[in-house]
Amino acid sequence: MTQRWPAFLRTTAFRQTLLSAAMFAVSSFLILAFVYAASAGLTLRRADEAVNEEIAAVEARFEAGGITAVNRYILQRTVGGGEYFYALTQPSGRRLSGNLSGQINAQPDEEGRVQFTYRRPPAGEVSTEKDERTGRGRIVPLASGYSLFVGLDVHDEIRLIGRITNTILAASGLAVALGIAAGIFVSRRFVRRLDKINKVARGVKAGDLHRRVERNYTGDELDELSGNFNGMLDRVEELMHRMRQTGDSIAHDLRSPLTRMRNRLEQALMEEGNLETRELALERAIADTDELLGVFNAILSLSRLEAGESRASIVRLDPSEIAADMAELYEPVCEESELEFSSEIEGGLEMIGDRGLLSQAVANLLDNAVKYTPAGGAVALRLRRTAAGDVEFSVTDTGPGIPPEDRMRVTQRFVRLDNSRTLPGSGLGLSLVQAITEVMNGRFELAEGPGLVDAGHGPGLRAALCFPLAPDSVS
Repeated sequence: MTQRWPAFLRTTAFRQTLLSAAMFAVSSFLILAFVYAASAGLTLRRADEAVNEEIAAVEARFEAGGITAVNRYILQRTVGGGEYFYALTQPSGRRLSGNLSGQINAQPDEEGRVQFTYRRPPAGEVSTEKDERTGRGRIVPLASGYSLFVGLDVHDEIRLIGRITNTILAASGLAVALGIAAGIFVSRRFVRRLDKINKVARGVKAGDLHRRVERNYTGDELDELSGNFNGMLDRVEELMHRMRQTGDSIAHDLRSPLTRMRNRLEQALMEEGNLETRELALERAIADTDELLGVFNAILSLSRLEAGESRASIVRLDPSEIAADMAELYEPVCEESELEFSSEIEGGLEMIGDRGLLSQAVANLLDNAVKYTPAGGAVALRLRRTAAGDVEFSVTDTGPGIPPEDRMRVTQRFVRLDNSRTLPGSGLGLSLVQAITEVMNGRFELAEGPGLVDAGHGPGLRAALCFPLAPDSVS
């Protein structure tokens, strides 16, 4: 059976922390190694400099009085022990004078320096292996075949260097151990917070859309992830609720035309021989079918807009051309409905958008204005640049208007107010306008109609579409 490591050991947080700890340990080791090299080198350099100075003094005696003066100097320096080690050797290899007992077995380097061990027992005692100490010196040749060794005891310095080495190794090991411990602590904490998110995700997957991740509001990455995750769940719950509401609305709004169609066709079948009645029933059935197709086309358009399929056709355009076309199209429509129509179109504006979608949005607003404004009322279309620097299409009418508390709700799918239930429609017109506005980074505003209210008419409605001006537009 394959052994599985604990979950926190498999986390990215643990691996990253372990990597950071390893890098910290390596960098600490390098820094301590530098300290070691500097301290050890300084200690040994001081010993070498002292030995060189002593050798220079001996050589000066040799030049002044020959080997006899050197021998006398060494005897004077070694009376009572002395600090330095000396060994003056004849050309035959026989030691002439000095206080260094035994032979130096270590090989000298290129400069004649040698590091060796020797025994220096306490006074009056026999030397043992425990009394071994470390010395460091230099062998230099003198004239006539003589050689001189001068050295110092560096045993305490070497022990200090050894302690520094052990400290460096221990500190590096401690850094790695602390790094691993920190990695375990951080990854455990990280895993616990991730487990909370995963637990909520599993609950949502099981169908509980009300679950949310608990936040600590520290502003760190996981807290921000939790906030975004909760926002996504809010959006999913909203869409699911809207989907259920849409399904109910479709079933409710389509039941009436389907029931009418079935009753008319059934009645036409029951009336034998009456061709005119059957033709009328078929014409009404076709009209009901067109109404159904209109609803489905509107739903399909909404779905495509929300999926972002229309963003590819967004280009730079002149909105005055669209406003002029809409004014030309709806002026006769308003005349047929006994409504006064006016338009005010400002030129020289440019925006980024989809010509077809923008035309459809303005047409939907004008359709609603014509549909809900009683005869004798007025409808106005206006295109202007606002004080905030936006391009604004506005459609104003003198109809019954929309109460302030319902203005947000009417942009949802299949929402129809009570006073509009008797009029034809599916409740998708303003939903399409809202979706089109969002696709083109604009905003859709509904307000009470200003200045067009006549006696006997309602408060009116002002529907406005606001879009940013295109970059580098004409001021």
